[in-house]
Amino acid sequence: GGADIWNTSDQFHFVWQNLATDGGISARVASQTNSNAWAKAGPMLRQSIDPASAFYAALVTPANGIVVEYRPSSGANAIWLSSLSGTVPTYLEVARVGTTFTAYTSTDGVTWTAITGSGVSLPMSGTLLQGLAVTSHNSAALSTVTADSVQIH
Repeated sequence: GGADIWNTSDQFHFVWQNLATDGGISARVASQTNSNAWAKAGPMLRQSIDPASAFYAALVTPANGIVVEYRPSSGANAIWLSSLSGTVPTYLEVARVGTTFTAYTSTDGVTWTAITGSGVSLPMSGTLLQGLAVTSHNSAALSTVTADSVQIH
């Protein structure tokens, strides 16, 4: 469920664990229910579970390709950083090195390519939450997503 991961506050489901240092998370989003053309699913790095939290994510949609978006600080508007064509199944990864965040795609889960224009420096430091995010972009419907090949880096 959830209205969206966008604007100044998010409504979505998130499964996570802590990321204390540099690293990231990758997964193959194997399937996704088309609850809305802008339903989103994929790996996310997030400052906290607060709905207005800063975040960085690579998300696949049923009808609008793959988007890389972030919120630079708590309560700020989310920013669309980059996009490319694609749909499920797809491999996606998000990673941080210091304050630099980058999103990647892969055709096999082994060889990764940075998404053009996805690199950004963000003031998110310390322990972050790394996990998988899903929003149906439709508060009245669920979007069922299957993710596998999840790797913590």
